[in-house]
Amino acid sequence: MFLAWNEIKRNKLKFSLIIGVLIMISYLLFLLSGLASGLMNMNREGIDKWQADAIILNKDANQTVEQSMFDKKDVADTYKKQTTLKQSGVILSNGDNEENALMFGVTDDSFLVPNMIDGKKFNADNEVVADETLKEKGFKLGDTLSLSQSDEKLKIVGFSESAKYNASPVLFSNNKTIQNINPSLTEDKTNAVVVKDKDWQSKDLNHNLEAIGIESFVKNLPGYTAQNLTLNFMISFLFIISATVIGIFLYVITLQKTNLFGVLKAQGFSNGYLAKVVLSQTFIIALIGTVIGLVLTLITGAFLPSAVPIKFSATTLLIYGVVLIAVSLIGSLFSILTIRKVDPLKAIG
Repeated sequence: MFLAWNEIKRNKLKFSLIIGVLIMISYLLFLLSGLASGLMNMNREGIDKWQADAIILNKDANQTVEQSMFDKKDVADTYKKQTTLKQSGVILSNGDNEENALMFGVTDDSFLVPNMIDGKKFNADNEVVADETLKEKGFKLGDTLSLSQSDEKLKIVGFSESAKYNASPVLFSNNKTIQNINPSLTEDKTNAVVVKDKDWQSKDLNHNLEAIGIESFVKNLPGYTAQNLTLNFMISFLFIISATVIGIFLYVITLQKTNLFGVLKAQGFSNGYLAKVVLSQTFIIALIGTVIGLVLTLITGAFLPSAVPIKFSATTLLIYGVVLIAVSLIGSLFSILTIRKVDPLKAIG
């Protein structure tokens, strides 16, 4: 380690170039991981807060809540804990701001409504609770909302914790309010039934209905899987690029030091010792590059606007940092193989 660190200090410019490239790679890698987590969270945030086990939908709805509709009595008292969910897409405006949102019609005691952060829960028709995403977009407590597809006027009486569903903000109302907006959602109808029951798979259902595990339901949300696969492929390629860059840089440096390695071998230094020197150098520059990249990522994240869907997980950042260092060490194997082939007599001349 001492020999490795000494050489880095003597050749600051050469190794600074490698560290600079690693900083850029790790910076992009950490930002992409935060973006992937943020986009994932935008799609499933509200669903995760249900803490449900399954959802019941019409078989012909292609696992889409708004396209599903059936009689509530078809799933009456089938599960330990269950609640109906009525959904309708809306375009709402308070006069100054306009936003696409989803409206959920729920019962008074529904576990689908997240914790309140401001105001109160709805207790009358046309009163709604908005998730805090809308608060950040200029909607306020007491606002009267007009809808593009209905003459109904809604009033915001409270704000809940952020509960985005498939990247859309959500309004919560009673069942009568959503029926006024979408007359097909009559008292006896529902789009879905959300279930809290570990034994949900053992229950018998009407042949027109299907029970879907929550994780499976989330993965089938429009664009969710494709989005995650795209970002994960990009992250994987960054790991490969990192190993390649480190490998090429160190390989070139090793070729430039062929004579030096020959002299060291002639003096009795073993291949194993010289391999440890290369690995130590790689570890030092990878660690410096990764740490600086992480710091820059956290600074960037602190200044990004709330509209950017980015969310950092300490565990994910730590894992990616460790993997990046490990991949860099793998990239240095090319140099180690080159060192093993150095003939002391030929190198000295």
